[in-house]
Amino acid sequence: MKLFDKVEPIYLIDDEMKKMLNDIDNKLINIEINDKQKRKYMVTKSKVRSIHSSLSIEANSLSLFDVENISQNKQVLGKRDEVQEVKNAIEAYNYINNYNYKSEEDFLKAKRIMTKYFDEDNGGYRNHGEGVKRENKIIYVAPESVLVPTLMKSLFDYLNKSDLNLIILSAIFHYYFVAIHPFSDGNGRMARLWVSLMLINYNKNFEFIPIEEEIYLNQEEYYKSIDNCHVNGNANVFIKFTLKTINSSLDKVIKSSNFALNDIQNKIIELIINDKSITQNKIADIIGVNVRTIKRNFKILIDNNIIERVGSDKTGYWEVLK
Repeated sequence: MKLFDKVEPIYLIDDEMKKMLNDIDNKLINIEINDKQKRKYMVTKSKVRSIHSSLSIEANSLSLFDVENISQNKQVLGKRDEVQEVKNAIEAYNYINNYNYKSEEDFLKAKRIMTKYFDEDNGGYRNHGEGVKRENKIIYVAPESVLVPTLMKSLFDYLNKSDLNLIILSAIFHYYFVAIHPFSDGNGRMARLWVSLMLINYNKNFEFIPIEEEIYLNQEEYYKSIDNCHVNGNANVFIKFTLKTINSSLDKVIKSSNFALNDIQNKIIELIINDKSITQNKIADIIGVNVRTIKRNFKILIDNNIIERVGSDKTGYWEVLK
């Protein structure tokens, strides 16, 4: 991508994109989580998964379990700076519904939270050159620092004036923000946070759909789509990547919400309701099947947000969520 001093997005919404967008809208309509407790649980879990995935993309080594424990104010063993990164991200995501995605001021407020104690930019934008390096090779040189404030103002002006579909707009914002690379650190985290905010403004169901996790699972394609846009001089490839990612995330949520229990799974839930501390071995004895069958069904129930383990394997207990 050539250096520039004003954000003038170049893109073409083709028939494939329109179809993908239509698929997204249809899937969003089909997601109905009416149980308030279930919805609250899914929002909380999604936030943890989003934070873990977004930080993992940037080489934070803490596990999903660690991130969840930190979100519950529990102690974890880990590098101090990585723990602080998680705490910062939790705080930033907790405020997500208070931000206006069209506000550059709110964006900078969120950035100060996201990089608290690590901020090299004194609450503003970088004052030095910046680029992207991969495998000790510079693959992209960002615009000169003197242009960054003007470019960011131009990008937010575009957000305020555009009447594009908000999903498409979020993809365009994501790509051009990354191209500007306005900060010394935290560019990726802030891009993904702001995209999540824009998607929630499009449809509240995005509160419990961790788009960051899908990006993390397709990290190589994520970077490749950005690189292709730099070369092509337009945002088309990244828009398609975004639509594909959202569609995949929605498919997983729909599969989970439409999940039908089999007889063994129903019996497992009944036994847990009667005794939260019951073991899988005891359940196998009661039902009359082998432990491997019980473990397999437990995994299915956990993956579909039907039950969860609270606490450790030794002293914890099972909780039924649906």
